[in-house]
Amino acid sequence: MTIKLITERSGPVGTLVLNAPERRNALSLDMWQGIPERIKTFEHDAAIRCIVITGAGTEAFAAGADISEFEANRASEETAKLYDDATRAAASSIIHCSKPVVAAIRGICFGGGVAIAIACDLRIASPDARFCIPAARLGIAYGFEGTAALVSKLGASAATEMLVTARVYSAAEALAHGLIHQIAPAEDYESFVTRYTSAIAANAPLSMTSSKLAIQAILHADAASRIAADASLSACMASEDYREGRNAFLEKRLPHFHGR
Repeated sequence: MTIKLITERSGPVGTLVLNAPERRNALSLDMWQGIPERIKTFEHDAAIRCIVITGAGTEAFAAGADISEFEANRASEETAKLYDDATRAAASSIIHCSKPVVAAIRGICFGGGVAIAIACDLRIASPDARFCIPAARLGIAYGFEGTAALVSKLGASAATEMLVTARVYSAAEALAHGLIHQIAPAEDYESFVTRYTSAIAANAPLSMTSSKLAIQAILHADAASRIAADASLSACMASEDYREGRNAFLEKRLPHFHGR
């Protein structure tokens, strides 16, 4: 259990904090390895309806993978595979989480930080946030899964520019390209994130899961994804929450969902 990952709970919102501020929250191997377990814990907690991933402090979400570890982590084919497997598992745990995952981004979001952010369903950034994938300046290749996720979020043209130029994007540019969804006001950042995630957490859990699975089925276009999406849709339409949502609408009151 690395102290570089901190989990916090505030009502129905669980937060995973990337906690290495002295290194601008650069992602070390133990952090990559620890992310799936933390996400799974939140996913299995019925009280948690929305998950937030953020960086400790205000200077960085994550400055990328911890390059100081690369010599050791890529010293052999075996260690390189271990490292690559850890990064893939971390991103996959976020992508396939049944609950909505929001990246709350302040400051620097580079390389591996972008990989974590785009694995999330939604991304909120502060006005001073900066985004970059510097692989082309470091002589390394951005992984296939990370590239595929980037293309699915930005489209091939914008993803190509980000990877080939390796330039730094402002928050406004990231918003224009679809890399982020909202820019939170600097003077009200924390409250904005709380309001945004609390509104998500108030929605019907089965409905949100069904939407995530349907989107994944569209992106992957395979039979297994479609079957999972159809099963989730059926479960949602047969749920108590569906009846509650319909009754609340007719009675002109706020619904109270229970995830069943």
